[in-house]
Amino acid sequence: MLKGISHSVIKHSTCQPQKRLFATYNNSLPNTKWRYIAGIALITAGGSYLGWRYFNKGLKIGTLNNERYVPLEVLKKEQISPDSYLLRLSVSANEHHFPVPSCVYVKDDTIQVMRPYTPINPDPYHDGFMDLVIKRYQNGSVSRMLSALKPKDKAFVRGPMTEEYGYKEKSLDEVGLIAGGTGISPMYQLIRRILENTDDKHTRIWLIYGNKTLEDILLKKELDQLQEEHNDRFKVKYVLELPPSDSDDYEKGYITKEMIEGMMLDGKRRKIFVCGPDRMLAYICGERAKDYSQGNVTGILDQLNLVPNEIWKFQ
Repeated sequence: MLKGISHSVIKHSTCQPQKRLFATYNNSLPNTKWRYIAGIALITAGGSYLGWRYFNKGLKIGTLNNERYVPLEVLKKEQISPDSYLLRLSVSANEHHFPVPSCVYVKDDTIQVMRPYTPINPDPYHDGFMDLVIKRYQNGSVSRMLSALKPKDKAFVRGPMTEEYGYKEKSLDEVGLIAGGTGISPMYQLIRRILENTDDKHTRIWLIYGNKTLEDILLKKELDQLQEEHNDRFKVKYVLELPPSDSDDYEKGYITKEMIEGMMLDGKRRKIFVCGPDRMLAYICGERAKDYSQGNVTGILDQLNLVPNEIWKFQ
């Protein structure tokens, strides 16, 4: 991650005093040249260090900031699938509620690349930590960097970054969720915020979650537990390309129009959230527009006559 600023130490060679009768032009020119270069280097390094100190003045470890990247300490790392990890980062307490839905930006400082991640615990400010699900991609510099972190290491994080849509308690009768792969993160954040809010008892939720194999299902244990505890309000359907042959608990293939119709309720105030790979979004509801606005509704949800204000596409 971000390396600390270190002071360069320039060692001058020590020589015994020598009697010099002449200092020729040819001998003094190289000495003057390298002194000039060394001077410029020191000025540049000093200016960079002072600039860094000024920019980061007042920042504290663990205190989130949506304008700057701050270091968060790794508290725990747990492997939850063959290529995925749960990373717990320390967060300073805050009197405000963590916005839902929202994400944070995580930076790989070695190449100045950032990626968005959604905390899966509903209120990091209250919990004192932030849980991120990290799926390691071979060509993903940020995911590889995060997957390599160990407890007491630092991750540099900026946020929370809010969506244009902010969930408000008791604003919806029905919340539909369609997710693929790591697209479960913002869904799980929203599920827990609704189900754990004692003032939001009447909102019903359904989730269709698509993956390739049983081992690829992220947070399955947690989702099954929530479904058991709130079976009158929360239903889950798992869809697998390659389901286990000895179980009938999973739909085989891909998410279909019939599956969505079978999960939909009759809520008058309804919103369906979609998050997953671009191909899945294109098939289910249409991708976001090039300017990152919601874009047109196409695909299966258009066939079901859903209108734009009933759908939200996560980035």
